[in-house]
Amino acid sequence: MVVATPTNVVFHKYYIRQAAAFTLIEALVAIAVLAIGVVTTIGALTKINAMAATGRNTTGAYAVLMNQVDLFQSMSPFNPQKMNQDGITPQIPKDASHGSFPTYDMTVTGAGTWRSISVDGTTFNMPVYQYKDPVSGTVVVVQGQLQVQVTDLNFAGTNPSSGPYQALFQVSYSYLGRSYSFQMSSIRSSDI
Repeated sequence: MVVATPTNVVFHKYYIRQAAAFTLIEALVAIAVLAIGVVTTIGALTKINAMAATGRNTTGAYAVLMNQVDLFQSMSPFNPQKMNQDGITPQIPKDASHGSFPTYDMTVTGAGTWRSISVDGTTFNMPVYQYKDPVSGTVVVVQGQLQVQVTDLNFAGTNPSSGPYQALFQVSYSYLGRSYSFQMSSIRSSDI
């Protein structure tokens, strides 16, 4: 059996390592890099949140416009070349008695003339987007205004006109100090 004999180990001062540590400058640089990362992340998240809110508002505005186009396409009777029983007014749908303001009025305004439409019959403000905070119960509503412009295209040149009619709907609102406006158009011919 071989027995190992202990040997003398000589330590020289350049073999002895001192404990490694961060200097104050290195620590400050590390903290600065972390701070820049945090600030950049918070800024990016804030921007993404603002873009998401703008997208929700745009989706709400287009939903309102599509509902108005659907209403325009489904209102009856729509026969501009025929007269109602009074013999004076054409058979064009118009709501003149719902609350203080009409919720629809498809009489011709002509190009460039806008008429406001009420959603509830009592005000011209309509919600584009509404959010209720589940924790605080606070309700945030982005209010807009809905307008319509109806043009008699009268391609056939008949008198009284047999249409078709074009309805251009517009919703406008302000959000975070910026104004937004969206439009959607639809054409409708007579029911008969």
